[in-house]
Formats: sequence, C-alpha cells, structure tokens
Amino acid sequence: MKFFKNILLSLLKKYKRRFPKVLSIEFSSACNAKCIMCPQPEMDRKKENMSMETLEKILDDCVGQPLKKINLFWMGDSTVDKHMIEKFRLVRKRLPNVKLYLSTNSQLLGEDRSRKIIDEKLLDVINFDIDGFTRKTFESVRVRLDFKKVVDNVMFFINYNKQKQAKIETRVTIIDMQPTKHEVKKFVEHWTPLVDDVNVNHYNTWLGTQEERNYDSDEHFKQEHSNRYTESTTEGFNFSCLHPWEEMVIGADGRVGLCCLDYELSAEIGDIQGNTLKEIWQGDKVDMYRKKHDELKYHEIEACKDCNAHTFQKDKLWAKLH
Repeated sequence: MKFFKNILLSLLKKYKRRFPKVLSIEFSSACNAKCIMCPQPEMDRKKENMSMETLEKILDDCVGQPLKKINLFWMGDSTVDKHMIEKFRLVRKRLPNVKLYLSTNSQLLGEDRSRKIIDEKLLDVINFDIDGFTRKTFESVRVRLDFKKVVDNVMFFINYNKQKQAKIETRVTIIDMQPTKHEVKKFVEHWTPLVDDVNVNHYNTWLGTQEERNYDSDEHFKQEHSNRYTESTTEGFNFSCLHPWEEMVIGADGRVGLCCLDYELSAEIGDIQGNTLKEIWQGDKVDMYRKKHDELKYHEIEACKDCNAHTFQKDKLWAKLH
C-alpha cells in the first residue's frame, strides 16, 4: 500500500509543480479595520496598493497556464484600493475562464461598486466576513467597522445580485472562537436563507503570532489547535504542508511568498519583477522549502515553525498519502 501511495504522491507533485492552482493577489496590503484576530495592523510590510503595471505583469504570466482560481485579495482589504473595479475589469478581460473570488469586510463596498461588480459580472464568488450576529460582538471583534453599514452593504449586494440574476455566488463567514461562540448558531440560522453558503471557520493563530482564542473548555480545539496544549503546533504536521504546492501569494509590491499565512513574506520565494510566476513556482527556493516540509523540518523555517494549518489539511487526500 505504501508503494502505491508513494507513486500517487509523486505523480501528484509532478502535476502540481506545473503551475499554482490558486493565485492570491494582494490588491492592497492596507485595511480599514483592526480586527482582533488578524496580524495585518501590526504588519511591518509597507501598506500600499498594487500598481497597475505589477498587476499586468502577473496577468501576462498567467495567460495560457492551468490556473483555476484567483483570490483578488490577501492581507489587506481590496476595497481600500480606489482602482479596485478597474483592476477587476482587467483581470476578467485577460483571464476570462479563471474563477475570481473576493473576500471583504464590506465596509467600503458601497452600492456603486456592488452595481458595477454585478452588472459586469466581475466576480464569480464574493465572501462577506461578518464575525458576529449582534453589533456588540461584531464591533468588539472587527474594530473600526460599523455593524449597520456592513450589513446594509451586504444586503444591498445580495438583493441586487438576485434582482439582476447575475448568479454571483454569495457567502458569509464567521470565525468560531471565544468572542463569537455564543452567536454562531444564530448567525448561521439568520444568514442561511439569504446567501448561497455560510461558513463557520476555525480560528487561525497566524503562525502562532496571535493570541489563542479557541475554546479552553472544548476538547476538540485543545487537540487540534493551540500551542498551549502541545509543545509545538507543528507536531500535528506529520505530512508535507499543501500550501507550497497549491497556492501562490503575491504581495502588493510584487514579491512572492511561500504561503498565504506568511503575512510578512519572511519566506519569500521570488519577485515577479525578476522572474515569471512559472519560474518562481518551479524554482530552487520554493523546492528547498518543499523539501524541508517533506522531511518534517518545520522548525527550521521561521514562517512555519509555529503554524497550526495542519488542522485544516489533515483530512485531505494529500495528507493521507504521506
């Protein structure tokens, strides 16, 4: 059985090494919120919007490649970028068959932007991050945001999308953590009839940099998440992490990171100004990191040594083949 697993894993790696399946493009590294579970406000990287020239270079490298999906965001909120719609149009025009996905806190979305996105079918999926069912909980988690404004923007998008029969898939997300756990059930019940999907996400400690906010009393989370309950969060990684084989992240300045959780780009694997995306994806630097993951040497990589992302991957075929 191990012999066949190794063959299948080898073929899968060869297939994935052609080009990333998913691309995350940081339209902006800035954000209008200061959420308690996010490292973005303390991030040392420059808070800036991606230039049109950088975006065009990225799209040039993607044409003709087996790319399936683009996340039109990363650490910041893309709505901060005043040229967001213009950039969405460019991506849609250059890569018409790639699925385009936006996740946003929705505060700056606004009716005008929503109309343009829907009328021009600039997205395939939009996710609204709403961490709370009540104003009190929401505004204690998503600091600097206005609960009513966010909900009004989300409801306008939902209703206009249905009115125009645009069929952009709508989702809402809540992180299941200590500050929100008492509202998750009501949140799901409220939003389920209104959107296409409601996601209840596990809490992520962002490479161990964020305060642990999982349930102290819940054995499930004790086992799966916290470095408070194990000597190292990467003890759960008894397999090679999937991130460097599946998704490429590109910062607003064009630098390319190993993983979407490496918000400071400490494990930088390239720069689109010097190489094509394919060259970076198949390059020596990323292969070095992949090899360390294969050998379970996570402790040797600053960006990986305290990561708890194994909790999101352990049930996938990828993990089971190791």
